[in-house]
Amino acid sequence: MSKTMANRSSRWRWPVLILVLVAVGLIIRWDMQRSVEAIPMAVAERRDIHTGVVTNGKAEPVEYRDIRSEVDGQISAVLVRDGDEVRQGQTLIEITQKQITSDIEHARADVAEAEEALRVLKQGGTNVDLRQLQIQIDAAQRELDVAAKTVADNERLVEKGAVSRMELQQSRDRLAKAEAELKLLQQKKTSPFDPEAVAKAEVAIAAHRASLTLALARQQSSSAVAPLRGTVYSLSVRLGDFVHAGDMLLRVGDFRKIRVRVYVDEPDLGRVSNGQAVTVSWDGLPGRQWRGEVNRLPSEIRELGTRKVGEVSCVLDNPSQELLPNMNLNVEIVTASKPGVVTIPREALFGTENNRQVYVVHDGKLQAQTVKTGISNVNRVEVIQGLKEGDQVGLASEKPLREGMRVRNAS
Repeated sequence: MSKTMANRSSRWRWPVLILVLVAVGLIIRWDMQRSVEAIPMAVAERRDIHTGVVTNGKAEPVEYRDIRSEVDGQISAVLVRDGDEVRQGQTLIEITQKQITSDIEHARADVAEAEEALRVLKQGGTNVDLRQLQIQIDAAQRELDVAAKTVADNERLVEKGAVSRMELQQSRDRLAKAEAELKLLQQKKTSPFDPEAVAKAEVAIAAHRASLTLALARQQSSSAVAPLRGTVYSLSVRLGDFVHAGDMLLRVGDFRKIRVRVYVDEPDLGRVSNGQAVTVSWDGLPGRQWRGEVNRLPSEIRELGTRKVGEVSCVLDNPSQELLPNMNLNVEIVTASKPGVVTIPREALFGTENNRQVYVVHDGKLQAQTVKTGISNVNRVEVIQGLKEGDQVGLASEKPLREGMRVRNAS
């Protein structure tokens, strides 16, 4: 009986032992897996990297004109809208001036009056005056004819003793007077004007014509015209508005080439120089980029809100005219670049400026590794020494990393 029971106990001992061992193994494996932390990881890889100044800027056309009113008046016609394409010389806005019409009429009347005065002066007077002069000439001629006949008669009679020599002399004096009066009248007819009076009249005409020209120019300036081919923007007046000379009406700019005024914080200005590449983007068109280069450095530091900035200028081609004036743009000025260097994400870098470290993943554990870094940007850092291409590193996350930590890739 005891031998039989012993055999049965022996048969069950090994299966139970095996089950216990399996259970213990599962428990150990579960405990080991529970101690492995899932963290984000990345691989050190070769990439082109550049560093630069990341900031913002405002867009404006390279070529544009402010169009201002040259006169006081009321807006009588607005012939364009913001965004309209216009040609050079095209009328954009018309301004009505009530006074200018009256000034032009008076100026024209003054010119006509002065020209008539000169004409009358040159011809010796009005038509009535000329007719009166002719009547005087005819009368003087008759008086001359009578005096000449009297002299001829008296000369014959004095030889006969019929008249005295005194009477003959009196008739001769009358003839001389008639000749003088006729000559004076004829001279007045052939030389009717005083040169000095004519010169004064011509000066008066020139002055009145200048006044007319000025009035006409003021009338023309009441129409605002496009000084160049481009696009209308910043239209600031409406129909019926009253404007004064010098008031802003609108702008016309060529949007095919855009200048970006880049606001660089004062501490970053030392890294910026002419000719550096510039990359511009706009939140309204994600993924779209425009490229240019720095073409002007700031001449002063000024306040921009709470910032102290220098205004750096760059020029971009804008053939599709997607960039618009006053658009707030994202700007990166490339201050240094290197092709094909070993890089890691910025999240893989730990430590201080003087002691940079990464956590390299080796056989499932983290090993702290001191590295020497080069240039960096907002996403990646160049590693000059301490890592090689293909090394796997841990990234910063909610779980603090430490030497010897057992890890696995969270992805």
